[in-house]
Amino acid sequence: MILKKDFYFVRHGQTDHNIGKGNLKVDHPEDIALNDTGRNQAQNIEPIIAALPIRTVCSSPMKRVQETKSIITPKLQADHFTINHFTECSAKIWHEMVTYGMFNPLPSEGDVRLFMDRIREGINQALALPSPTLIVAHGGTHWALCCMLGITTHNWSISNCEVVHFSCEPQGWTARKL
Repeated sequence: MILKKDFYFVRHGQTDHNIGKGNLKVDHPEDIALNDTGRNQAQNIEPIIAALPIRTVCSSPMKRVQETKSIITPKLQADHFTINHFTECSAKIWHEMVTYGMFNPLPSEGDVRLFMDRIREGINQALALPSPTLIVAHGGTHWALCCMLGITTHNWSISNCEVVHFSCEPQGWTARKL
């Protein structure tokens, strides 16, 4: 179960790995920084983030996320927390998740299930803090959240530095890009 509190989500800015300049065969890519495009993407969404009523910022500990967070949040009066559960999944897990598709049930055990359980624990840690919360993390984290929340009207795969508002409505969870 996930706590029923609205939150915002941002995927980190672009890295060389995202555009194929990194070694895409590596299952656990090194902790890589943003490239120039990624830093520009983050700067472009900073005004959107500054206008949100954020009280808490939670993020993955990985370098690309921390760099994105530092660019997009300087005007926020919010507490910052690093949540280790928000680290990205491996390429193997990502491939398995997208192979199942958006609306097929995920396996009840194995690496994908462990990843989903880790993200569930991380989101509940984040949502237990003062809200509204901004989560800065990875594409795999976004995919897992959409899956767990039963999102049906929003693409589970998002581009770098997209801002998404997750809202708990009476009819269920919704997500929309800002």
